[in-house]
Amino acid sequence: MLYIILATIFYSITLILGAIASRNANTNLVAAVSNFVSVIIPLSIIIPLINKKFLINSKFGILIAFLAGITIAVFTMALAKSFSQNKVAIVVPIVFGGAIFLSAILSYIFFKEKISFYQGIGLLILGLGLLFIIYARVTGR
Repeated sequence: MLYIILATIFYSITLILGAIASRNANTNLVAAVSNFVSVIIPLSIIIPLINKKFLINSKFGILIAFLAGITIAVFTMALAKSFSQNKVAIVVPIVFGGAIFLSAILSYIFFKEKISFYQGIGLLILGLGLLFIIYARVTGR
């Protein structure tokens, strides 16, 4: 649970810093710098641990991580551009509420994870909330 809390705190800080950066520099440059720094730190931790057995047992995971890296790069560029054109209070709920909604549905489909009745109600409320936010943004209300 500690890592969930830390991830939430650091990601919230990252969103605010990303919004500030995106409003003060080219959004693609912001995405490039953010992704570059986020690569250097984990690499400096993992490089001493790498050996041949470590890599052989991880081939599929490394391939999928590479694909995830591509999607993170595109996500970061889209998020930075979103921050430069919209209010943080609009971008964050749509992007991350939408990500929660889609991730839960996709985990049900691909990983056969169960969604309890209460989780289903929460997802329904989340989906309705997203629709309200999107409607308000589109209509200017």
